[in-house]
Amino acid sequence: MGGSLAGAHAHDAASGLPSKMLVGVTATHVCGFGAATRHSAAGPIVFRVPRETLQVKVHHRVNVRVLELIETTTGSRIELEGNRIPLTHRKDVIEALAD
Repeated sequence: MGGSLAGAHAHDAASGLPSKMLVGVTATHVCGFGAATRHSAAGPIVFRVPRETLQVKVHHRVNVRVLELIETTTGSRIELEGNRIPLTHRKDVIEALAD
């Protein structure tokens, strides 16, 4: 268990993204904002990707769902993990991107 947690923290640090984020989906873009907690206001913008050049994949890991945002013109990828327990609105974000 300790090794798994250490690996998760190492992955977070290597990704360059904050460990907690708020993700917004509009008709034209997907935006990520840093956040201190799930309940805090959105902080500084971390990424903004146009939906017209976005490919979305969803992967399942042991206790999380991974939303992979792929910018097709550059091949850049953003991986966002969401807990499977419905404490957040990760399912709503995934459904909004499926439209």
